[in-house]
Amino acid sequence: MKKTNIVDLVPNELSKICGFVETIRKTKNNYFVVIRDRTKSIQVYINVKEKPELVKIIDSINLESTLEIIGIANMNSYVKNGGIEFVPESISIVSIASAGLPIDNNSSPDLRMDWRYLDLRNPKNLVIFELQTVIEHAMREYWVQNGFIEIHTPKLMSTSSESGSELFKLDYFGRDAYLSQSPQFYKQMAMNAGFEKVFEIGPVFRANPSFTSRHETEFISVDAEISWIDSH
Repeated sequence: MKKTNIVDLVPNELSKICGFVETIRKTKNNYFVVIRDRTKSIQVYINVKEKPELVKIIDSINLESTLEIIGIANMNSYVKNGGIEFVPESISIVSIASAGLPIDNNSSPDLRMDWRYLDLRNPKNLVIFELQTVIEHAMREYWVQNGFIEIHTPKLMSTSSESGSELFKLDYFGRDAYLSQSPQFYKQMAMNAGFEKVFEIGPVFRANPSFTSRHETEFISVDAEISWIDSH
């Protein structure tokens, strides 16, 4: 059975969801497990007496473990998260997370960066990448509709691509090479080749003395070049 995104679940239809265990709440008669995928979270309801084998599975895992669950989404007005809860027929463990997460919402930025893949599970951080995807798509769509050609320029160069910025130097089979500071030289070559309008979205590297995670030693550059310009 193909995975269904939680946001796309259809009530009363047998579906499979996959995701991270966000919370586990237990009472004498019921278990409530919140599962999160990249689209949404949903409450999974387990009756202890009716599904003891599923209770045993939930008791064996920790928060942020990953599960594959086959079941039916039911409308339930008492459920806060969208009025839908998922009633499972089977639960499979994909992976079990270690007990005790190394970071939480109160952790320092430096500690969160040390555990970045866990920090990115926060839906608020996921939105940053979703927004970036929309922005890049919009730029590419504009360029393509207006006759631009996308190019991918070398990131290893024999000399600097523009003056005024420091270079990262490395050994290239016994010769000196440098990480590209800019695609400027290759964009200009493309103009000489008659491409007329080009663009690139890619990494550039500048060895300026800014040894932090938020400065310009490595960043994504958005570049365009146009021939036959007669007006700004």
